[in-house]
Amino acid sequence: MGGWSSRRLSSTRYGARRLTGISAAEHLERQARLRAAAADRGLREVVAFSRGGGTHDRAADVLWLAGLAVAQPFVPDLAGHWRGAGHVAVVVPVDGPSTAIVEAEELQTAPAVDDVVVSSDVIAAAGETIAAGLGAARARIGELGSDAVPAAWWMALEELIRARSTAAALEPADELALQLRRRKSPAEQALLRAAGELGSRAMTAALDAAVPGGSEAQVAAALFETVVAEGGAIYDVVVSSGTSAGTLGPSGGAAGAARWTTRTLQTGELLRIDAYGSVGGYLFDFARSIVVGGAPSDEQADLLDALRAAVAAGIERLRPGTPLSDVAAACERVLAASPHARRHGVPAHTMSGFWGHGLGLGWEPPWIGLHSPDPVEAGTCLALERRAAVAGLGGAQYEDNVLVGRDGPELLTTAG
Repeated sequence: MGGWSSRRLSSTRYGARRLTGISAAEHLERQARLRAAAADRGLREVVAFSRGGGTHDRAADVLWLAGLAVAQPFVPDLAGHWRGAGHVAVVVPVDGPSTAIVEAEELQTAPAVDDVVVSSDVIAAAGETIAAGLGAARARIGELGSDAVPAAWWMALEELIRARSTAAALEPADELALQLRRRKSPAEQALLRAAGELGSRAMTAALDAAVPGGSEAQVAAALFETVVAEGGAIYDVVVSSGTSAGTLGPSGGAAGAARWTTRTLQTGELLRIDAYGSVGGYLFDFARSIVVGGAPSDEQADLLDALRAAVAAGIERLRPGTPLSDVAAACERVLAASPHARRHGVPAHTMSGFWGHGLGLGWEPPWIGLHSPDPVEAGTCLALERRAAVAGLGGAQYEDNVLVGRDGPELLTTAG
């Protein structure tokens, strides 16, 4: 690696603007909970990495800890240049101040940390910051967002740390953050409600655009336009139609990397939309299916009704203390008893037997399946879903997002 530079600034350098809807005090409280969880595991420090740019895939950990995300997209390490471009890190010692490491000072939001280091090499600066808090004794450092760090950078980070403290060891600790993020605070719940409302408006616009003679691409564009125009962020939308409506979306070929095609929609065929976007980083993720340009046939209606009813049965069971396995079992029973299942059999699972997952700053635990050991918890946000493919008919999908309150489920996605 060539020469690099860094400088330390007080976090007050950025003022006190909070654009995410989460207060600085809440971020600091999250760091305190992380310190306690890390200490219980025997960790000396925790370093969280997140990746920015136009994707939500790797933004969650640092955004949750410090309200920090960057616009710079990921850039591969080119012969030692821009190592860590598009990445940010937050180092949280169990018994010391928190530090954010960023590439540039041009941040719109004040990170909720004690110090900020601006560096042309995020990996080197993270290594120096971690090592500065270590002594000669053996020290375990947990890493959040470990899948956001390329293998070459992980090895470089280990070398930097061990050069200063030969007894130090870096280890993945992603489950710590996932557990801490599971129950949503009132501020997070407000953002999830806003995301559900925006997603519902966008889905309605997409469904309205699904007309004979239109295209899958125009359906996707209507959803994008609504989310972006209202200040939300698009994660992605996948659209499939006709005999391919049972697939998630196109894979390569003429579509390239797009999740839709320019295929012309035909009257009477099935169309499915699975969309994900966010407000303040908090996601909506839900799906709807319709028949283009008219009333469904009996077979199509049976399929649509079966998926909708099965998901609704699971939502009704989302009450604190109910085993998640019971939620999945309720979904299975309703689907198996449907006219569609009696005619065609129960459709094969497309999610390895699961009926859904947690939702927040990303796709999170818990997973909802017949063998899920966890109970439903108040304060969690869950997405229940099922997609099915039927030979000769196409396919369909139905998915909803739900906040679990003390008294039961609160539906967030109301489109269609």
